[in-house]
Amino acid sequence: MAVNKNKIIIFSIIIIFATAAFSVILYQGLKPFLISKNFNWPGAVIKIGKSARILDGVYLSDGESEKYPVAVMIDNKYEARPWSGLSYAGLVFEAPVEGGITRFLAVYSSSREIKKIGPVRSIRPYYLDWASGYGALMAHIGGSPAALADIANNSGLKARNLDGYYLGNYFWRANDRIAPHNAYTSSKLLDAARTKFSGGKINFSPWKFKSDAFSSERGSNKEVGIDLSIYSAYDAVWEYDKEKNIYKRKIAGAYAHDDDNALILAKNIAVLETDIEIIDAVSRRKISTIGSGNALVFQDGKKTEGVWEKKSANEMLRFYDKNGKEIEFNRGTTWVEAVLSLDKVTEN
Repeated sequence: MAVNKNKIIIFSIIIIFATAAFSVILYQGLKPFLISKNFNWPGAVIKIGKSARILDGVYLSDGESEKYPVAVMIDNKYEARPWSGLSYAGLVFEAPVEGGITRFLAVYSSSREIKKIGPVRSIRPYYLDWASGYGALMAHIGGSPAALADIANNSGLKARNLDGYYLGNYFWRANDRIAPHNAYTSSKLLDAARTKFSGGKINFSPWKFKSDAFSSERGSNKEVGIDLSIYSAYDAVWEYDKEKNIYKRKIAGAYAHDDDNALILAKNIAVLETDIEIIDAVSRRKISTIGSGNALVFQDGKKTEGVWEKKSANEMLRFYDKNGKEIEFNRGTTWVEAVLSLDKVTEN
């Protein structure tokens, strides 16, 4: 009896240690998503072994499927803040436009309901190129002369073009803001557009994704600053939270957020260096999107030096390290920032 009792005790101890070890592993996997009530993560439920969205690598919950990507042109002028639904995007491109401001191209493929997205503004040629790598529908209200000409002369862009000037049923104007900073759409309206225009088949080759680094492997970078404008209010400042392994967007020292107080967060910050030139009297930009150039990728509190490459308008933008290996991104939202020089990037 004593021998059997000892065996039971030993077996119980083994079970306790095994359970504890599994709990630690599971916690490390879930930890990046345990942020706060103001954390809008597109598909925050991890289902180990299940499929993941190809846009951002986030695991799909049971019964969920990835939707056709829609790229929405979102305003960033001070009258447009706080934004709506920006925190739900799986991918965001940020680049300068005229007037010393930036705009966002926010790409959505989550099945999550988003009641309000915007304010929606006009599009530029370089955003068309970035969106085309995903075959995304492009939701906007008008565009620069060059962008509208590109759409008119390209059958593929025409087929994916959701211009609110002509397709107003996919947008609405809010009464609590002044035009042109008051145009909005929603996931429901975008779903209607997907049904009519997309064909339903997602067709792009995704980035490579990885699991978050363990706490002991994370870097010590506290903040990444990106000089995007002559006005500091339009610079990108990202504060790194090592415990949660997330980057939080800041404006003028305060955390940026949507109109529902959801923080603007990112798992990866990719900065690409490219040619940016002013081309007319109203300071519109021409930004090179095809080709390659130097790049920096920030993730897990660390910086990776590398290059970006986009072979054609219809191919994906990709990032590689100095050894030519494609960079693996953390699962979740990535922000891509376009600058004239990597000297515009600071870190501490």
